[in-house]
Amino acid sequence: MTIEDYLKDKNKQSESRGSSIRKNIICRTLLTISIVLFILVICNVSDKFRTYINKYVFETNYNFARINALYKKYMLDLKPKKDENITPVSKNDSLGVYGKKDYLDGVELTVSEDYNVTMLESGLVVFVGEKEGYGNCVVVQQSNGIDVTYGNISEVNVKVYDYIEKGKIIGTASNKLYMTFASEGEFLDYRTYIK
Repeated sequence: MTIEDYLKDKNKQSESRGSSIRKNIICRTLLTISIVLFILVICNVSDKFRTYINKYVFETNYNFARINALYKKYMLDLKPKKDENITPVSKNDSLGVYGKKDYLDGVELTVSEDYNVTMLESGLVVFVGEKEGYGNCVVVQQSNGIDVTYGNISEVNVKVYDYIEKGKIIGTASNKLYMTFASEGEFLDYRTYIK
């Protein structure tokens, strides 16, 4: 076999591979379009199916923080980095938390001035803004399914839809930090989550 024959054979193989890749992409595209059209036709014909689609696609609250955590765990194979400087919220003078008491649907923590508020668990920021009784808030949908509201945040370091790792600073609070814990719209006892 000469070099010219070898190169011709190689070109034919690469052309055939490129052709099969194009055919594969076209088949997948046509299949996707067919499935979408089929669902649209069924929705147009059947009120029951349309109600089912509306309920499970538009009305169901999905925990995207949990989905993101699973994605990172299984798809990206990323292991969370352990940061030795991170400390959970607890009643400990050296951390700047001096006391706690019940407040509305959660807890009021007495903290030092310019207290760095850190994430208790990894999660997705779903709200940043004012809430009556809590002041400026950050609501995080944690990967464990718990929605945590951090209130009285004076300086916010995150935006809505940011995925924040456990222990990262989300903002600062002065003198008071309000926190609530909820799951599926029901408020939970903060004592389970704050030592």
